[in-house]
Amino acid sequence: MKSLRAMALSIATSLMLALPMQAYAEPQNNDHALAGVKNGDVLFDITLSEPRMLTAQMGVMFETYQDLKKNGITPKMVLAFHGQNVHYLTENLDTVPMEDINQVETFNENLNKLMALDGVRIEACAIAIRLYGADRPEIRNGIHVVGNTYVSNIGYDKQGYTIIGIH
Repeated sequence: MKSLRAMALSIATSLMLALPMQAYAEPQNNDHALAGVKNGDVLFDITLSEPRMLTAQMGVMFETYQDLKKNGITPKMVLAFHGQNVHYLTENLDTVPMEDINQVETFNENLNKLMALDGVRIEACAIAIRLYGADRPEIRNGIHVVGNTYVSNIGYDKQGYTIIGIH
């Protein structure tokens, strides 16, 4: 019974991860929404902590970046992590449950792709790191630990960023 459930979950996950690629192959047309838009400043407010869904969201964010560029818009993206997901941002993944480790490693591969793009900034909330017991000195290079991502949300909002919640 467990292997049947695991197989069904694996198939569902594979389909979920393939859907963004399938959509990417279809013609994209956001002309109406993007009329007159000059910049693509967005903050992704990320509290989602389920590794498979979080991995899929990293793919969608990457695709969003590419779609903005294809439309002549320079993306500036901030990924603001807070919640239990801060454990996934550490060099040492000892605090990640063993059943999630492979998916968290895949999440980090997708995050690396985003981190390599111009105009992408990754933030981790110091309050979440403290509350959820993540190891602050182990936060990966390239990830900026900020005092409070709620304050970041306020600041980026006032700078004109669109805030998209990933919950």
